[in-house]
Amino acid sequence: GSFYGLETLLLDQPYLPLLDRFVQDLVRPVAREVGWEPQANEGHLGALRRSIVLGLAGAFRNPEVVAEAKARFQRYLADPSSLRPDLRAVVIGIAGQEGDRATYDRLWDLAVKAELQEEKLRFLRALGRFDAPDLLQLTLERALSEHIRSQDSVSVIGAVAGNRRGRDLAWDFVRENWAELDRRYGRGGYAITSLVAFTSGFTTSQRACEVAAFFRDHPVPSAQRAVQQALERIALNVAWLERNREPLGVWFDRRR
Repeated sequence: GSFYGLETLLLDQPYLPLLDRFVQDLVRPVAREVGWEPQANEGHLGALRRSIVLGLAGAFRNPEVVAEAKARFQRYLADPSSLRPDLRAVVIGIAGQEGDRATYDRLWDLAVKAELQEEKLRFLRALGRFDAPDLLQLTLERALSEHIRSQDSVSVIGAVAGNRRGRDLAWDFVRENWAELDRRYGRGGYAITSLVAFTSGFTTSQRACEVAAFFRDHPVPSAQRAVQQALERIALNVAWLERNREPLGVWFDRRR
């Protein structure tokens, strides 16, 4: 969790690729240790550890993990039973992260046809992990389509917002479609709070002013506390970067 938090904080820094390399180097030994297959008597925690470690390694593009996930995804397409349930989210997520338009179309087709809601959400969240901005934009547009349940739309938008290449796209989309989002979720609840919380990852005073101005012009009484918390978090992010940006840059540079 801390690594994902650092990724968010350093998203606009020139040494972000050095964070990727650092996490790859740190996680590689334990990823090899846990492997892809269950070990004797490992229990539930062992399986959970495997999915967390491989998911982290894949998210930061460890080449070995990415290659194996892509191979397992292809086997899954031919035979869904070949992929154990505890690794489906990891493999399908990495497939999206590393995929092209053909992969996108296949995942969308699987999402539309999925009968189990948990399975459908797994495919839909993977659609938020692509690199190509046009595919991320397509995912955002489809989030409000008739193909996705209203209660799932926010999770899909959140998947794009959680993508380092999709955060700004998601924020623009939320603002452009606020009337519809407010109509659906503005009365209160988890969905509207989550939409507001997407903004808490921003790291500049300019973005803080932008978020404050938007919600001043588009008040959300049911999520006022979430707005305030998001603005407080952005302020903390700005202060953290002011204090740590330069020394972190020096530290990463020494590790080249």
